[in-house]
Amino acid sequence: MPEISYKDLKKYLQDREGRPFEPIYLIYGEEVLVKTAFNDLLNALVPASNRSINYEAMESANVTIHEGIGRINTFSLIPGRKVVAFLDYRVFYASGEKGRLLAKAQKAHKDEDVKKAAGYLLNMMGHLNLSFDDLSISTRKVSLGLDSDSAADPSWLDDIIVFCREKNLSVPAAQDDSRILQEAVEKGFPKDNHLILTTDLTDKRRTLYKTISNHGLVIDCSVPKGDRRADRIVQEAVLVEKMNSLLRASGKTIDKTAYKSLYEMTGFDLRIFCNNLEKLISYVGERDEISIEDVEFTLKRTKKDPI
Repeated sequence: MPEISYKDLKKYLQDREGRPFEPIYLIYGEEVLVKTAFNDLLNALVPASNRSINYEAMESANVTIHEGIGRINTFSLIPGRKVVAFLDYRVFYASGEKGRLLAKAQKAHKDEDVKKAAGYLLNMMGHLNLSFDDLSISTRKVSLGLDSDSAADPSWLDDIIVFCREKNLSVPAAQDDSRILQEAVEKGFPKDNHLILTTDLTDKRRTLYKTISNHGLVIDCSVPKGDRRADRIVQEAVLVEKMNSLLRASGKTIDKTAYKSLYEMTGFDLRIFCNNLEKLISYVGERDEISIEDVEFTLKRTKKDPI
């Protein structure tokens, strides 16, 4: 079972009772679905009461691959499973992904998550062997190949650079993290030690992906991003599934016109959709149903219509 859909994770976890877990897991795809799958897997692996000792979470912007592998190969201080997580790990990104990483950094900054934006920017700089001097106002357009829109308002980039310098974040040295991690997986980890990788992007053609699927389990949380009818059907099904989960947990309902208005305001951005729904749940208070008037009063349009 080298790869499963996030929809099949609960069944997989139920079937694990009394059976060993895989040494490595890769969870990739839509951010909200990845986080949900990660939490479900972590809950099954390590009880909350043991996480202060038996669980370590690291982000790729703050730790080298050697440090991470060193931690997963260290035995736990107390009996039981130990889990090390590389969160938002970009090992499948390559130098050709410069435009994607820059776009993600800009989006994270827009979403007021400067820490995450810094991770994307530093990762891209490491791949391209760039320093902060290369991102000075006079050189960044050439160094990064910024288009006219991005170069016209560089404040988002300046904010990220200031954050990196204030936090003493350094550009990771260019190295083949993929090969180093692949060799570590093939060598194996200590018994009851488990590694979880989360990322938004993967490449099934890469040797590392094949190594992980051969030695562990890949959990696919991806959702098609296109505008084809088939893609939109899948996107809406994911939104409805997540919406129903949040509504059940809160004891609320939403009428059809309110849902349609909410969808039109956000489009398929699962994180914004869920955040807006949570705002609506909080806004209606003790009322059971969310109406279109609630949507129109509470939310502003966030969807970007195609030109």
